[in-house]
Amino acid sequence: MPAFGIGIPIFLVVQAFISWFVYSEAKKYGSRSPVVVGASVFVLGVGLAFVFSTVIALVVVELLVIPIYLLGVHAAKRRSASA
Repeated sequence: MPAFGIGIPIFLVVQAFISWFVYSEAKKYGSRSPVVVGASVFVLGVGLAFVFSTVIALVVVELLVIPIYLLGVHAAKRRSASA
């Protein structure tokens, strides 16, 4: 279980930004319920911080997934534009 300290509000803010990004992408691409997707990412992120007893590794993994996702979206757009 992670210790409660000054890092918790920072983690929650970072997690909220990540969830907002997921929500905006889900809304942009026509998800049926982008609010549920964004809220699920937030709740799962906080829950996994307790399960894995680490916050930094979880945030690093989430922040690495975002650029990989954006690269995939960019590559898909480039492929569809050239076809």
